[in-house]
Amino acid sequence: MWVVEMQKVLDVADLPATVDKWPRHSIFRVPPHFRAVHSGGVYKPQTVALGPFHHGDPDLAPMEPHKRRAVAAPAPARRQGAGRARRGRGGGGRGPGGRVMRRRRSEGDDGYEPCDPVFSRHAAGHIAPFVQRDMLMIENQLPLLLLHTIAAVEGGGAPSEYSSSINREVLKFLGVDYAGRAAGSGRELIGLHHPQHPLDLYRRSLLSNLHHHKRQAPYPSSVVGVAARAAPRSAQRLWEAGVRFRPSSGFLDDVEFDNDKRRLEMPGVALDDSTEYKFHNMMAFEALHAATSNDVTAFVLFMRDMVDSPGDVALLAREGILWHDLAGGDAAAASLFNGLTRDVAKTGESRLCAVRDGVERYCNESWRVFVFESWAKLRNTYFTSLWATVALIAMARRSNLVFLAYFSFINVVFDILTFLWTSITV
Repeated sequence: MWVVEMQKVLDVADLPATVDKWPRHSIFRVPPHFRAVHSGGVYKPQTVALGPFHHGDPDLAPMEPHKRRAVAAPAPARRQGAGRARRGRGGGGRGPGGRVMRRRRSEGDDGYEPCDPVFSRHAAGHIAPFVQRDMLMIENQLPLLLLHTIAAVEGGGAPSEYSSSINREVLKFLGVDYAGRAAGSGRELIGLHHPQHPLDLYRRSLLSNLHHHKRQAPYPSSVVGVAARAAPRSAQRLWEAGVRFRPSSGFLDDVEFDNDKRRLEMPGVALDDSTEYKFHNMMAFEALHAATSNDVTAFVLFMRDMVDSPGDVALLAREGILWHDLAGGDAAAASLFNGLTRDVAKTGESRLCAVRDGVERYCNESWRVFVFESWAKLRNTYFTSLWATVALIAMARRSNLVFLAYFSFINVVFDILTFLWTSITV
């Protein structure tokens, strides 16, 4: 009987049609095993329902009337936007794209009252950060094509005419200075190349295509071998091994190691209360969407290796790599990266794995690392402060161990020479 029942199931199932749909899937419900490992709250909108998955959620019901008010924008403002579109299909952020976002304009032509509880300047300053966070929830996405189509209906023309302006408007609302970053880096970016939805757009805006052509190349087996042999060195241990840090362009995939200069270039990262939500949802999207790369996940894993303690956070902050305003201080920043990578698969399919492999190979093979690490151990043991150094010399004199005093003097000189050498080579 079970054979007959199974045959019925197979006869009904349309497997080719199902397979054809997979590449088009870009908005996902988070699987239960994701929620079990991480807090389910990082995937659930808390202020406004945008996509269909959370439509009708009673916790989000208070925002529904305001959403309808935003759609029913004042007729004069709508006519002005349509007129601008007909005259030039431009207007930048003031065109129909801006109308879809319903962001308040300095010109005061948005039609909202100064005391509006959601869209006034005062209210927006308090509500906008929560709306921004909800716009990056993987379960709360709307296709950008829908926004392009709304703009086309409102202003006339084809949706493709509004894709660039809408995408830039979305990034602006999410706090991304796309144009400034592109000009500052002098690099072509991949942020606006046919993203699926705001989360995908935001994720792409954090990446450059500097190494995009390398992502299809196979990675050497030694990449996995290094990770399997020993835990990678954290930022402090790398510093003690002579590695120095320098901020790069700011894109998450812009990480390079210069073996000759002992220099690791990394993007600067700012941590705040929304960081956990953003990274969790971008990593979930990369895990669930087979057509995307794992660049954000790879960067978070890379940072987890770098940040093992509050001391690592303090070091990277001093070097201009990491800064935060978390209530728990440096310990909270270290804990954040540890939590982000719980049960995250380490596939070894990222260029950052090769960069990390190069750093570890330098540390394992360079004679200079032995010199730096030996001096770091000596300094941490005997020369933690001026008083510790004086006490050591005094003890040596009382014990007639004059050579210890000379040894301490030699090491102080060595420390000075090391500083000068580092300043010249870095």
